[in-house]
Amino acid sequence: MGNLIKMERYKLFHNIVFWILAIGMPVLGFFSGSGYRNYYLAHDSTPIQVESFSGVFNAMVADSLILLVAICGVLGWFIGREFSLRTISSEVAAGNKRFEIFMSKTIVYLVAFNVIMILYSLMGAVSQIGYFGIGDLGNNVLNILRTTVYMIIFQSVLYLVVITLAFILRNGVMTAIAGPLVSFGIMIAFVYLPVVLNYANPMYRFRE
Repeated sequence: MGNLIKMERYKLFHNIVFWILAIGMPVLGFFSGSGYRNYYLAHDSTPIQVESFSGVFNAMVADSLILLVAICGVLGWFIGREFSLRTISSEVAAGNKRFEIFMSKTIVYLVAFNVIMILYSLMGAVSQIGYFGIGDLGNNVLNILRTTVYMIIFQSVLYLVVITLAFILRNGVMTAIAGPLVSFGIMIAFVYLPVVLNYANPMYRFRE
């Protein structure tokens, strides 16, 4: 499977759309950070004031729903398109097992797309260090690390769902449409389910 992972990485790194995302998202995050200096609304519509650069990071993670939906669409198109172009059929014909192909794509794409989304929020936080100052550096770093762990777990679940859909639908356009729709439904349930159940989980308090 090592060779499959190398091949997936090679294909991804030679995809111009991927590089547009890999460069564009951090740049977008850097220039968006200033928009999170003041008040923003939490999931329960309570106004909270950002008081540190790690607060900016948390707020940008919490507000990245639309971007995450779009990323899921791109991911679905990337993998679904390989079925349309019969690239995966060629890999199977070469003697590779479908499960190994699935796992190699999952590993490469989960790492790549998680890094892109993390960099988006991280660059926004970095851009605001000059405004907020370093403050309690240890606490700020721990806050960012905690949110990053939650973020990776949640996003990886969404990406895995999209990748699975791609292997079921085997069509780039269909997966690019179905992936974001399913991901959006999961995110809405994730945001509003704790409100309905009155369940307080730290995962839902990104903005604090």
